[in-house]
Amino acid sequence: MRPQLVARTARALGRRANSSKAIENPQVKQAVEQADAVLKQGTAAVKKVVGPIGDRVGSLLGSYRQPLSYNWNVFTSLCRQVYQAEKLAPPTHIAQWANAYASIFAKASSGAFWRQALSSGQWATIAVAGVEAYGIFKIGEILGRRNLVGYKIKDEHHH
Repeated sequence: MRPQLVARTARALGRRANSSKAIENPQVKQAVEQADAVLKQGTAAVKKVVGPIGDRVGSLLGSYRQPLSYNWNVFTSLCRQVYQAEKLAPPTHIAQWANAYASIFAKASSGAFWRQALSSGQWATIAVAGVEAYGIFKIGEILGRRNLVGYKIKDEHHH
């Protein structure tokens, strides 16, 4: 996307997400404040760990540093606005994460769950979610390889 289009889209989303209705809700305000606090803690931890290495990588980026920084700021702004607009809230305790994944694993390994999914038609929803996850994985592979098919191998003659 062109930077002008991204900036225009971000401004439009910002006007919608920053309406007074979303901020007036005390639960939304509290969730945003908690998310900001977690973000600040995470950022401070990353800066402490990365420190001089991050500065060195930043200097190696040269002229790409400014556009990358701009696009990162737009991305984080959009994420923040979606977070506010959708009234999302992360789990507050690690036990909630563990319980969620344990529940998913227990259902996936249960024959009764799959029989119920087949009889109720829920199998189609599960299949679509699986295809979406596989598609996202494959897109990540394509982006990582920077090539649609296979890896580029330099042609070297070995005797």
